[in-house]
Amino acid sequence: MARNPIDWSPKNWLRLLYDFFSSFKLATAILIFITLVTLLGTLGQVDHGLHAAKEKYFHSFYFVERFGPVPVVLPGGLLLMILLFINMVVGAIIRVKKRWKGVGLLISHLGILMLLVGGFVTWAFSTDGFMALYPGMSSDRVESYRDWQIEIVPITAEGKGEKAWIYPSRQFESLRPGEERTLDASELPFAVVVSDYSKNTHPIPISAPMASQVQAPEVNGYKLAVNTPSKEAEQNLPGCYLTIQPRKGGDSIRAILWAASYRFDPKEKSMPFTFTVDNQLYAALLSKKSWTVPFTVKLDRFDFSRHPGVMMARSYESLITRSQGDHTDTQVEIKMNEPMRYAGFTFFQESFGPAGAQPGDEMFSQFAVANNPADQWPLYALIVVAFGLSLHFLLMLFQFIVRSRHKTPPTPFTS
Repeated sequence: MARNPIDWSPKNWLRLLYDFFSSFKLATAILIFITLVTLLGTLGQVDHGLHAAKEKYFHSFYFVERFGPVPVVLPGGLLLMILLFINMVVGAIIRVKKRWKGVGLLISHLGILMLLVGGFVTWAFSTDGFMALYPGMSSDRVESYRDWQIEIVPITAEGKGEKAWIYPSRQFESLRPGEERTLDASELPFAVVVSDYSKNTHPIPISAPMASQVQAPEVNGYKLAVNTPSKEAEQNLPGCYLTIQPRKGGDSIRAILWAASYRFDPKEKSMPFTFTVDNQLYAALLSKKSWTVPFTVKLDRFDFSRHPGVMMARSYESLITRSQGDHTDTQVEIKMNEPMRYAGFTFFQESFGPAGAQPGDEMFSQFAVANNPADQWPLYALIVVAFGLSLHFLLMLFQFIVRSRHKTPPTPFTS
């Protein structure tokens, strides 16, 4: 039997789109691609690291994957989740016939939609960073794992920093070797020029034998060598060249800014590059992006133990005091599987340091700090899905029992 031809006229486009986005075929194709992308993303963590794999496979609309010499364009996780959301809304909520027997499945689909919306909110609005403290130290500042920025800070006669001019990495991280970019510094008495920014670097003295192989400018007896980026983005140490050009004339000032001049231990002090323009002392530093939380955390005690005879940690937990304005101070224990949730922030017991610490050395505690508006949404979504499936099971069981009672019993066989 010949099929009716499809009406492709403009007046029928909305109907065609409705049929396409609500179709079971689209849902099947989406689930197949989700399985493929999940497999590629899991394998990609081996070569690219966790963060890079998430950005490429799961936080993208599309990506290019090479199968041998053949490049293939595939839909990314973000696009697939959007399509799945539309398909479920149109096909499983709007188009489906509303019957009392299907109310449980309808509730379950609403729970899955809630889970998808929670994932989008997390992707779009959540932030994550860390806070490291030695016992007795307190802070309200959280630092980024991967995002860096350039800070230009005027220094007072007492040696204190004033308001800083901050330039986030998005303004210069796209620079290629040999390229330079002038940053917006109209309020400063000098122009700020950044060049040769790289994600992973180390300075090398020109007296070193390897210096002749580094194709980079020399500044104060050093060159900035470029390293292969680490698989784990947190381990990269970026660097760049900085040129200060006084507006009133005079010689330009050049420097190498390197991430390792920033403190990685809470007790360390950063080592900024200092310079003077118009009799005013300034400091320039390549530092991690940071922000504050609306309360202060003081580390009262850090308990740490190792497995007998080895350096591997067996357990570690922190006792902190949380302070916020005139509120009463609150003591909280933060353990590996028991985070602190407060004011929209979650503090996880993440790590400890310093690296190479020996038994008896003073150690700091490091907390992973997440601000996720949808932090508990997956839990709520799973509760909704479980309730919907349970209700559907009970309705089907009730229907089965009713049908069984109305069946005519079989006639006994008699000879």
